[in-house]
Amino acid sequence: MGTSAVILFNSGETPKINEIIPRLEKLFEKEDLFYSRELNKVDGTGNVKYCEFCISDIPLEESYERQICLGVADEPYPFKLINFDWEDPEKEYFKTIVINDFDENEDLLFTFLLAFLEEYMTAKVWIEEDWFYTLEDLKNTRDHYQNDWSYINPQKQH
Repeated sequence: MGTSAVILFNSGETPKINEIIPRLEKLFEKEDLFYSRELNKVDGTGNVKYCEFCISDIPLEESYERQICLGVADEPYPFKLINFDWEDPEKEYFKTIVINDFDENEDLLFTFLLAFLEEYMTAKVWIEEDWFYTLEDLKNTRDHYQNDWSYINPQKQH
């Protein structure tokens, strides 16, 4: 199984999914990314609680391997709260967007994450290690881009 990236917000401060979805679609268009919206889960009142997108920098039907898929959840959502022993273990984050298996598409992931954090500056990115990426970290990484950026602690890239 590949590596996952997670966009986090402080618990209780997550933008509503009905705000995030149209902003994501505009972001994809601005970044010249092809996308499809794959799945919607709604609650008993018909409100979207979860959806999935696949994105690529080439038409989706041309290559399955050049896509990353992301799941977007609305807070609260089951099993989406997380805290980190290496940070403040009392602080809870909500896993707003989960991007599964981005291996070999680190550049596509970077393009998406930088654009997203420029829209939502309080968000953080966690990629299965003992650190976060912030907007500032991604801007610094852009200036010294390496394709293995997602496996390097941003505090040690400079």
